[in-house]
Amino acid sequence: MQDGLTVGATASISVVVDDSLTVPAVSDRFPRLDTMPRVFATAYLVGFAECAAMAVLHPFLDEGESSVGVKVDFEHTAATPVGLTVTAQATLTAIEGRLLTFEVVLRDDLDEIGRGTHRRAVIDRAKFDARVAKKADAAGVR
Repeated sequence: MQDGLTVGATASISVVVDDSLTVPAVSDRFPRLDTMPRVFATAYLVGFAECAAMAVLHPFLDEGESSVGVKVDFEHTAATPVGLTVTAQATLTAIEGRLLTFEVVLRDDLDEIGRGTHRRAVIDRAKFDARVAKKADAAGVR
């Protein structure tokens, strides 16, 4: 990881909610989600919060480095219908070696819709991929 990343660093990203980001669209493999309201899914809220944290971190990663989420703790406090824009703002709150903690606030065009903390670990991508491949081989799924 490159020098210069400091506590307080922020990044914001935005997305317009369409049908692909609603609860019924999460997966047809998960029972009953298809009967849920057509609003921004909590699953996508968490993923979008991760993306905002990644946006803070990305410019400071060295070649061959990546990051993975290791902890999430979010509240989804308001529904967002299709057509509104959701913005996630991530702020780096702690650096502990290769572990980074972020506070993320999510808003739509009218309200705050969620907030929480997210932790990411900086990884060596080649080593990570090798461990995943070894696990897949051991399970006979590769």
